[in-house]
Amino acid sequence: MKLFKKILLLLFVIILGIYMIPASSSDFFKLYQNNDKASQNLKELQSKTTKEIEIDSVKWKYYTGGNGNKTILFLHGMGGAYDLWWQQINEFEKDYKVITYTLPEEINSLEKAAKGIHKILKNEEVDKFYAVGTSMGGYITQYLVKTIPNRIEKVVFGNTFPPNYVLEKENATKSKVIPLLPEILLSKLGDKKLKNEIVPAAKNSELLKAFLPSLPFSKKQFMNRYYVVIDKFIATPEKYETKRIPKLIIESDNDPLIPPELRKEIKNLYTDAEVFTFHNEGHFPYINAAMEYNKVLREFFNKETKYKNVEATIQNYFEGRKNADLNQLQNAFSNDAKLYTSSDNKELIIPFNAYLNKVKSDGKQKVSTQILTGDVTGNIANFKTEFKYIDKSYTDYLTLLNTQDGWKIISKTFTETK
Repeated sequence: MKLFKKILLLLFVIILGIYMIPASSSDFFKLYQNNDKASQNLKELQSKTTKEIEIDSVKWKYYTGGNGNKTILFLHGMGGAYDLWWQQINEFEKDYKVITYTLPEEINSLEKAAKGIHKILKNEEVDKFYAVGTSMGGYITQYLVKTIPNRIEKVVFGNTFPPNYVLEKENATKSKVIPLLPEILLSKLGDKKLKNEIVPAAKNSELLKAFLPSLPFSKKQFMNRYYVVIDKFIATPEKYETKRIPKLIIESDNDPLIPPELRKEIKNLYTDAEVFTFHNEGHFPYINAAMEYNKVLREFFNKETKYKNVEATIQNYFEGRKNADLNQLQNAFSNDAKLYTSSDNKELIIPFNAYLNKVKSDGKQKVSTQILTGDVTGNIANFKTEFKYIDKSYTDYLTLLNTQDGWKIISKTFTETK
């Protein structure tokens, strides 16, 4: 009986010891023998100083560099850290300000993730930015588009998924078993997945094979990031604030971590997004196909934003009316523009010159204005706007045309609203 108790105690100590063994990470520079540009750039980034902020007693580590007028925020995936983007940082901090962070292992919801990101942006005095997210980071990026659309100038959803129930359903059993496993065993299972699925999908990239095992890992981090991935929100791609943001979806046709049905769903959700598909590059093309990935990003960043110039014309209209500035109104409208409304159920057509005379006569106005919705197709655009005066409101439907002199309002149909 005493022997049996000793054996049980010994087994308990062994099991406890196994549970106490933390997962270890490998040294990239020992695994990767090539002293090439990718290796040198990673070493250079990791030697640079990172910053730290504290939010709700949780410490966030992040990196910022570059001196450009535009800011790119890079958001890493479920197993990543700030340096996951080292090849993009090296490329883009030449002419952009770049920010990238490591999601703390305590963060377990989209709201908490967004709160930390907001604090980092505030700390860096960044208002508007480009967002590039991959996998879990691409999901967080969609949440930012939903919650702070007016701050995002362009967005990239890389190798990611839309809000869904598929991932939670497919991983329901695993999510219950994994918390019971020793961290070291969980790490070994992850290594097996890397070896058998993730690296082969990337054409057995030596760079990827060496880098992924070097990433920090803990069971707490893994589970909390999983909770972020299955956190639900309702995307609003139909809203003007979302629709006006230029979007790029980057995917791989053999991505082992994003089911084909979710790759299809995200494209169906954001129907106005551009799509770039990597062929046989797996889940991490920004690592193992970095040169092409960076080229795709740069081309997207350099493209003209189709809503921007139309909105500038409408803003001229808004400001011209507020300030009774006829020059601004003439810059916004075509000389042959017509204004349409009705009175006593009779159609009224007002020539543009008559409208200018009315504005001049009425003078400056206290009025709040906003774009309610809009659409741009090729060289034409249709927008709905609102004017709120002290004692009345108006709704305008504007038709615009892209001319040799830029976007011009060619017709305005308006009505008074209560």
